[in-house]
Amino acid sequence: MKYTIFVNQIGYAKNNLKTAYVKGASENDSFELYSKDGQIVYTGKLGKPVSDEISGETTCAADFSSFDEEGVYYLGVQDSKSCCFKIGTGIFNPVYTSVLRYFYLSRCGQRIDDKFFGHEACHNIPALIYGTEIKKSVDGGWHDAGDYGRYIIAAAKAVMDLLLAYRECSGSYDDFDILSEVRFELDWMLKMQREDGGVYHKVSCYHFCSYILPQDEKDELVISPVSTAATADFAGCLAFASTFFEASDKDYAKMLLNAAIKAQNYIDKNKDELFMNPPEITTGGYGDWSIFDEKYFALSSLYVVTKKKDYLTKALKIRKKGRIKKDDPSVPWKKYWYFSFGWSCVSGYASQLLIENRELLSEEQIKDIETEVIENADKILSMIEKSAFGAGLERVFWGSNGQVCDEAHVLLLAYDITKNRKYYSGALKQLDYLFGCNPLELCYVTGNGTKSPKHCHHRPSIFLKKIMPGMLAGGPCFPLIDEAAKKYLKNKPMLSCFIDKDESYSTNEVAIYWNSTLVHLIAKLKLV
Repeated sequence: MKYTIFVNQIGYAKNNLKTAYVKGASENDSFELYSKDGQIVYTGKLGKPVSDEISGETTCAADFSSFDEEGVYYLGVQDSKSCCFKIGTGIFNPVYTSVLRYFYLSRCGQRIDDKFFGHEACHNIPALIYGTEIKKSVDGGWHDAGDYGRYIIAAAKAVMDLLLAYRECSGSYDDFDILSEVRFELDWMLKMQREDGGVYHKVSCYHFCSYILPQDEKDELVISPVSTAATADFAGCLAFASTFFEASDKDYAKMLLNAAIKAQNYIDKNKDELFMNPPEITTGGYGDWSIFDEKYFALSSLYVVTKKKDYLTKALKIRKKGRIKKDDPSVPWKKYWYFSFGWSCVSGYASQLLIENRELLSEEQIKDIETEVIENADKILSMIEKSAFGAGLERVFWGSNGQVCDEAHVLLLAYDITKNRKYYSGALKQLDYLFGCNPLELCYVTGNGTKSPKHCHHRPSIFLKKIMPGMLAGGPCFPLIDEAAKKYLKNKPMLSCFIDKDESYSTNEVAIYWNSTLVHLIAKLKLV
């Protein structure tokens, strides 16, 4: 009988949970761990079968956590074999560096040196401020995704993830200068602030370009209007970022904090400005139906940095106002916000900063915030236990792989609070899912693992006919959105709604905030 064996194609760390999944087997069937030369080094029994609707599969888990000898191995069940993988220390460093280097290769407005993906400076002409005849220099920053737009909402999340990752591995990881890369993005974000403190939502051309290199996009650049979400994300992100430069560059740290305060002052003095694309602009909108979470993030970050009580008072008031239940009949569902680390809901960053500075809050205030974290983490654990592949997904939508990492972030925050290892183990299973323990047997990071996407919706890769390594593909998306997905994925289970074709932007695009959340996950799991 033929079995399918799903493993983390990068490998498993010593002294850590090691889980694979087997399709077609039964509980208590034997599995073997083989050395690369075919010698059996470990034998175990499979766990009970688990089925779920979103994968459409039934699997049994193979747990070989107790085996810790470094080397290259594969799993076998009768005559079926998995791909080879490593067990050891430092085995995640190459993929980690690869995922980080994506940010350097995505720099805008600067000459990039790379054998395959190097290019001349791009998009370095002044951009038109929408609705005016004024032009402003806003060169720099990272290209957001498969296109060449640059968006404050996306940038703020990406910077927060990278700074949190830097904090986890600072002083012990020398293969990439995370802080220098973050500063490149922060320099661009500063250029997007208006004199009165408001922050422009994005800069892009009026429309997406064809599949060309960044330096060949010559259409007019336009700066979209100020939004409250962008201004609040900017304030929260730059306030937190300022603390990372206090020792090395006090003037820069002060500049960041002053810009954050200026942004918050703008929010305090003006009516909310929800963003919608102006009619002439069709590039990504990053609109939001709730800005409670962004305001909560900005005020919480400013409070822990400045210690000014007024910020905390406002933050907790907004937090209470924003936490409206979905089933409240007096409030439309779109007013509801939830606990998350996604670009559209940044409440998680606010709560994490407050928890990490618990001495600045009352015991009651901290308990309320921590209770919300643990409740959400327990819901994710419940989904993991019911999943055939240990994925903490309730819904499968655009950017589901990024959501997997964001759910792991919730679990790891719960682990910090409780020190209960079940949350760490749940987060680790999310990494296994991304690196091969999924229905498609894919390592979703390009250029890594045994089988990875080769045709992402990423303009430089499409033009050069060569995939840029280190990009986390967006992942399965349901319902089906783009034409390629509709053509090839009809009637597929949700977790199989992924197609490795460059035109499938809803399943196979890349983004800075998907890469960043993976960077944070690997660092927080202490795998580098």
